[in-house]
Order: sequence, then structure tokens, then C-alpha cells
Amino acid sequence: MSMRSAGKAQDDQGLRPLDLSHQETSTPHFRLLQSIHEAFARSVSNVLSTFLESEIQVELAGTRLTTAGDFRRTLPKPSCLIVLRLHPGSETMMLHLESATVLTLLDLLLGGTGTPIPSPRELTEIEWSLLEEISRVILRSLGESWQIIKSVEFEVESMGSDPGLIACPEPATSVIQASFEMQIAGQLGHFEIAVPGALFAAATTVDVPPEIVEDTASKVDVERNAHLLEDAEVDLEVHLEGPRLSFGEFLELQHGQVIKLEHALHAPVRAVVNGDPSLIGHILGVGRKRAFQAGDSM
Repeated sequence: MSMRSAGKAQDDQGLRPLDLSHQETSTPHFRLLQSIHEAFARSVSNVLSTFLESEIQVELAGTRLTTAGDFRRTLPKPSCLIVLRLHPGSETMMLHLESATVLTLLDLLLGGTGTPIPSPRELTEIEWSLLEEISRVILRSLGESWQIIKSVEFEVESMGSDPGLIACPEPATSVIQASFEMQIAGQLGHFEIAVPGALFAAATTVDVPPEIVEDTASKVDVERNAHLLEDAEVDLEVHLEGPRLSFGEFLELQHGQVIKLEHALHAPVRAVVNGDPSLIGHILGVGRKRAFQAGDSM
């Protein structure tokens, strides 16, 4: 599996190292990490809900500094652990999903309801293949959220149910652990990532205020949602401004009666998309039909 985050990494000029040797939540470094992964949580909520056709809410549960060895020792058995190579470079990261969470996601993918809560177990070969498809969606959102500091490509190196049997980063490697809670079909799921701190230390825009990070993330969310919905059909209505009538006058209307509209012939009209005013334009004649020429957005 290989994917590249959208967008281009920012120029290296003006970038400073990210120091995570302490975890005070008031530091710009910590706030930047929080903003990036909170944006990722919002993004993956949207794309997973669309991909699985079910309401899924993802929230960042916490971010902390640890080691690859300590992270792996905390994982339960069976687990769903995926080790990924980060290109360009030689770093590796770990994506861990709880077994019950994965089984619920797979049930939704196959058209189920996600209930009842499944008992943790090892995945079959076919289930691992399906999980890889879900992980593509998660990692695509992660790469897009990271693009504000660095563009990366993810490549699966290994995956398995027993963390002790999977080749992982060196135990002493310093990693940033970001944990996420996932509301699926009325139950609570969990997944987390462990990323080498060096990945962010290499190029981090610590001078970017959190509000700018949030604004950038929101624009990414809007563009992604628009792309996902581009084939959806909408109802377009064009409204002419008419007179106000009393209910009694409305009841007295007769067949063939002419109602004078308070709308000049060349005045702009409003186009309504699914009930919301969206465009301003004009009515034109095209052959033997009337047409709407779009102008400005409202």
C-alpha cells in the first residue's frame, strides 16, 4: 500500500526543530501537535463516515512522548498492528487498532450494523485485506493533516495480531503517541499511532498560530467533502419575488387568474440549492425554453 499526502510541504525556510523533551501543554510545540491531530480526527470522522456509510465520530484522546518499546508493551493480544515506512526517509511508524474496533468497522464495511460488540480475536487473511482498505482511508487523512509541516508517503512493512512477533522500530526510539477514541454504532472504539519524534523535529512550523492551523484544516475538510459529494444530486430552484397575499386572498384565487409579480424583467433572481440560497443570476431565453445564467454566489 502506498499513498502520498495531498499538497506540497511548506518551504524549509523559517522552520525550527520541534522539542518534545517535556510535555507542557502550554508550549507552542505541544499546541501545534494537538492542532494537527485534532484536525486529523475531524477529517477521518468525515471520510470514514462516508466510506462506511455510517455515522462515526473520532476525537483525539491524548498526545504524549514515549518510546517504541513502551508503546508496544502496552498493546493487548490479539491486536491489529500495522508498521509503515515513511517516505521520503527511513523512519517507521506504528498504527494500532483494537481488535473489537476493527471487527466492528469490518462489519460496517460488509453492510452490517456494527452491533453487537464483537469479542476480540485474530483476523482472517481476508479480514486483513479488508482492514488494509480501511487503513488507506485513515492514512490518507493523516497525510493530509501532516502536510502543513511535511509531505509523506506511507508504505506497509508488516501487520499482525501479536505485537511481539512484528518487526517494529528500535525499542529505545523516541516516539509521539497520539491516541484516538471512535464512536461507532453506539459503542466506543480506540486506535492510536506512534510516530518517531524525528519526523516532526526535521521540519516543524512552530511559528504558525493554532488558529491558522485550524483554518487550514477546515479548508482541507471542505475540499475533501466537496470531492466526496461531487456525484451527489441536488435540487435547483429559481425563485422570482412575488407579492404577499393574505390566506383569504390565496383561497379566492381562480383558474386563469393573473398574479402580478413584484419583479422587474431584468432584475436578478435567486437560485436555491436543496432549500438554501446559493446563487444569484438572470433568466434567459434558450430556444423555446427558459434558462438560468449563474452569476455571483450568495
